Amino acid sequence: MNRVLLALWQVGDHLYRRIRHFDYEDLDGTNIFRIRIRHYAGPDIFLPGGGVVEDGDWVGFLHFYNMRLQNVLKGIQSDNRRGIIVAREVRRSLPELAEFVRNHPRSARIKALMGVTLLNRGVEHFGFTVMNVPDTAWYRFKNWYMRLMMALCHPNGSQRLQVREQAMKIKRVVLPAGELFRRYGDS
Repeated sequence: MNRVLLALWQVGDHLYRRIRHFDYEDLDGTNIFRIRIRHYAGPDIFLPGGGVVEDGDWVGFLHFYNMRLQNVLKGIQSDNRRGIIVAREVRRSLPELAEFVRNHPRSARIKALMGVTLLNRGVEHFGFTVMNVPDTAWYRFKNWYMRLMMALCHPNGSQRLQVREQAMKIKRVVLPAGELFRRYGDS
């Protein structure tokens, strides 16, 4: 990514942080996730194992810390190598999220962590379930925005979006809180 775009992105990221009010953001560390604990609003999401996230339930909304992820991946051209590094960073970051959720005042009421992402291949290995998002104007906008970010951030730019076109659609990823604690919690 060129310097001008990176500088603009840093300004945009600062504004985004102020607007979103993240509950967890490892500004001085290395965690690649940010999280907002909020009420879920939408249709029921059926979790593996029989649980359901219903309208009004507490969930942790996951967001990639894109600036940090961009810095970690700087200079790496191979998609396979980039995928391995992202997987390593996810594996390293999830125990910190488990600790944060366990210590949150609403911990007992948080049903799941969920996010919407283009980077959804192989996340089942981490306990996530991949689901389609509803076909709404909001999700179509998010898909466009995330594809734009991919075009700007990826070394191959917009060419990357043309490879496996169908795979470059956003998906919802969901990790039940119990599974988060079972896999990544210390106790």
